[in-house]
Amino acid sequence: MTTNQPTALQTYEQRRSDIARVLDWLDLELDRHGTDAKAKPNDWGYAGDLGHVREKLIETLAFLSNSEPKDIEDLLAE
Repeated sequence: MTTNQPTALQTYEQRRSDIARVLDWLDLELDRHGTDAKAKPNDWGYAGDLGHVREKLIETLAFLSNSEPKDIEDLLAE
């Protein structure tokens, strides 16, 4: 009995493709978000939104690179 289960590599490649598409989408949403922020320059909510996104992206990068979030924070501060 054979199954049509994807291989680990096929699953990896699909997920990598999905991530690339999400990153493209994120770039579009950042542009839209930036337009909204410029329309309300005194609204700290937009900066807060990006603070949250930044934190999650640093966590993701730390996970993938086997690094500490603090190390990434330090590099960003340079």
